[in-house]
Amino acid sequence: MTRLAALDLRRGRYVAHSSSLTGDGMWIANGAFVLLDEPADDRELGAAVSRMLDASRTGVPTPDLRGGPSAFAPVLDALGVRSYATYAKGTRHVDVERDADVMLVSPTRNGGAREGFVGLTEHAVRLTAPGDGELGAALRAALDRSS
Repeated sequence: MTRLAALDLRRGRYVAHSSSLTGDGMWIANGAFVLLDEPADDRELGAAVSRMLDASRTGVPTPDLRGGPSAFAPVLDALGVRSYATYAKGTRHVDVERDADVMLVSPTRNGGAREGFVGLTEHAVRLTAPGDGELGAALRAALDRSS
């Protein structure tokens, strides 16, 4: 089963968050997140993202995206940010996908609120059964490649 999480770096804070796959095949934020302040060591970053991968599910109901708050709203509230567009401004983002014991850590290009975070798959790193420290080091390197 594929699981999806992400690590963002925004204004000196790391935000690890989880996504789940709807029955309709759309990945959505599921409300699970962890905030870490800089400096955080590689093991802390890796452990936070591992917890978010564990929180990822498949077959969740598709939410009504036309009304009400998004599942990402708790993150925005915790950071005191009014909108996702404001959140995205200046944020570096890394996608993490896990299937069995294989992880793919992918940096992104920040395309703003309009494009979102665009994967830089040519810079993705594949890890097999990484420990928290190894995963954290890969996350930090991917954040450095993200723009």
